[in-house]
Amino acid sequence: MPTDTILIVDDEESIRKSLKDILGDEGYEVVTAASGREALDVLAEAQPSLALLDIAMPDMDGIETLRRFKETRPEMQVIMITGHGTIETAVQTTKMGAYDFIQKPLSLERISLSVKNGLEEYRLRQENETLRKSIERRYEIVGESEAIKSLKQQIALAGPTNGWVLIHGESGSGKELVARAIHKSSKRAAGPFVEVNCAAIPQELIESELFGHEKGSFTGATSMKRGKFELADKGTIFLDEIADMSLATQAKVLRVLEGQEFQRVGGTRTLKTDVRVVAASNKDLAAEIRKGSFREDLFYRLNVIPLEVPPLRERKDDIPVLVRYFIQEFAAEYGQKPKAIDAAALDLFLRYPWNGNVRELRNFIERMMIMVPGPAITAAEVPHPVSRPLVGRSSGTGRMAAGLADYATLKEARAAFEREYIIRKLKENNGNISKTADEIDVERSNLHRKIKALKIENET
Repeated sequence: MPTDTILIVDDEESIRKSLKDILGDEGYEVVTAASGREALDVLAEAQPSLALLDIAMPDMDGIETLRRFKETRPEMQVIMITGHGTIETAVQTTKMGAYDFIQKPLSLERISLSVKNGLEEYRLRQENETLRKSIERRYEIVGESEAIKSLKQQIALAGPTNGWVLIHGESGSGKELVARAIHKSSKRAAGPFVEVNCAAIPQELIESELFGHEKGSFTGATSMKRGKFELADKGTIFLDEIADMSLATQAKVLRVLEGQEFQRVGGTRTLKTDVRVVAASNKDLAAEIRKGSFREDLFYRLNVIPLEVPPLRERKDDIPVLVRYFIQEFAAEYGQKPKAIDAAALDLFLRYPWNGNVRELRNFIERMMIMVPGPAITAAEVPHPVSRPLVGRSSGTGRMAAGLADYATLKEARAAFEREYIIRKLKENNGNISKTADEIDVERSNLHRKIKALKIENET
């Protein structure tokens, strides 16, 4: 762990020297400043985790210096020291963000303990901030295609309002990311975001999950439980896969949405809630209404702002961006160096249909980051089904035809077949071109031309 840097700011040289010696002996890096203005210059260069700051200094006092510190480095812990402290001053500096307030003459034990605790608080805040950024990154909508740009514009318009939103999109396309982006850009961003996966909750329990229950209301209800609508008060409730609710539950949800009030299961007291509703489904709700499995009045209540999340196959321009994004994500998660990916491998990713959308792509990249041992992902290392491994001895005729049928022209299909075949044979022969040429019965020079024309990187 890197050594923490501590900044000592005091106009008395003897105090600066004493504190520097004491804290230096405890293993800290120590920098000093004789004034508030000098401290601001040192701050930018040394990047300290904690500062010991005297209040009574000429020119710029400690209170003004503290204010400037918090503007520049709000995460840094500051311990105020003074020989003329009052309760009012202590309260004022604490409200301004000071971690502690110590009076002179200084107790070395008190200084040591306060510094230790202040640094622990600093590290905890840094860890929390890192975790928060990691979570935000996980839910970032990634893409530069026109479809994603349009979706982001719609989110930017809908987010700040209080309008209810109905999101439609295939499984794995990113409906939850859209819901979270709407909440984050809304006036309710400081409130809770409560997700309900309607498809994952058994029908006999969904009312308890949504509205809560009172103790003893049914077998197993050993205590009172608050429901999702109650937990989401002053925030956003995200009803994912809402088409999987039973008609009876849909009716109860509709009543809650219309009146913003409900009763817990087994209860008699009416509770009020103030929530913004964002719902999502991968089903065609109009078709579900015609089938009689979804309430038309609930659909119109939810469908104030409809948003459509495009499937990945309709925004293939985003695939290279997403691939590199997920490589960076998993490299950070697993403590690895990000892997390079060659053009031939990316070409395979672009040709694959990704029926599972972004979720399938993310899972596949995680697999590659774990299973590819080298520093780069090449086409030869991309496994089935993305690689279309349909030309090897183990591939049946039906499988080969199914894969090649995805290409628009015979020329593209033939090129894809040749490319995969040569990559496989080169891999089997450890990249030896002469041996590969002999095995597949072509001239070595002809194989060289094929490798160049098909943009095969022979790195085996």
